[in-house]
This record gives sequence, C-alpha cells and structure tokens, in this order.
Amino acid sequence: MPESIFEIAQLLTPDDAEAVMFELQDLPCVNQADVDIVKRQAWVSHTSMISSEDIAAALEDAGYTSKLLEK
Repeated sequence: MPESIFEIAQLLTPDDAEAVMFELQDLPCVNQADVDIVKRQAWVSHTSMISSEDIAAALEDAGYTSKLLEK
C-alpha cells in the first residue's frame, strides 16, 4: 500500500487539521490518514489508484498548499 507524507505550511490550528483530515478521508482510494499539527504534516495511506499528485491537487483545491516529502 503506497504511503505519502505531505508538508502543509498552512496547518496552524485544530480547525485546519480537521479540514485537511476531512479532505483526505473524502478522497477515493485513501485507506487511512493522519494529520500532525505540530510537524505541519499529513500522512496518507492510499491505493495505487490515486497518486500523490492527485492528493496534493485535492488539498490545493481545498486551500492547502502541500509539498510531498516522502512516497
């Protein structure tokens, strides 16, 4: 199962973390996600049916610019 870690600079408040988590969990082919507000990162476990780039694009559409740290 692919895993991706994203850095999200705008991840500043619990409301931001909740919004990012909602966006991630709403995506098809995402199995599990976790948001770390202290590190300003999101970890995503997903199938190969969705790419890290697609996840980043969905976050961008929601107003959160992300940078892929790891695949």
